[in-house]
Amino acid sequence: MSCRVQITACTKILFLFALLLPLSLFSQTKLASTTELAQRAEVVAVGKVTSLVSEWNETRTMIRTRVTVAVQEYVKGATSDKLLTLYVPGGEVGGVGELYTHMPSFRPDEDVVVFAEKDKQNRYRVSNGLQGKLTVKRDKGTGALMVSEGRTLENLTNEVKQVVEAEIDKQ
Repeated sequence: MSCRVQITACTKILFLFALLLPLSLFSQTKLASTTELAQRAEVVAVGKVTSLVSEWNETRTMIRTRVTVAVQEYVKGATSDKLLTLYVPGGEVGGVGELYTHMPSFRPDEDVVVFAEKDKQNRYRVSNGLQGKLTVKRDKGTGALMVSEGRTLENLTNEVKQVVEAEIDKQ
């Protein structure tokens, strides 16, 4: 058997092996369950994005975006505030832009569920990067509010409420 035939056979075997490996082995981020997200978050809120303001941080070393959400319901972290302000890395200021691929992006008038926690400066940040923000959309067929394929907003909020009740029971 020639060297060329052996290399081709080895290449095919390696290619097939790579196809059979689960993609999660290559992922850098472990997907968190709703329970894990809810346990970590100080606040879980359902609402609509009303404002996006990109700005430099205090030391002008990075750009961040202040996202204001008009809260319809606090599923965790009861507060009387009707507006929740989140700080998300990235944005554009004066023609200078920064993009953080592991952080969620928001759009004006977008209906969202956010899992948030406070940082060292006592400002809310989205928990768990991309996983901490879900877009709420209405299913065209059923009219139900959905947060992902096959998952209703009601199902998600009920699961978070169960986590909150379990945390209270532990205390």
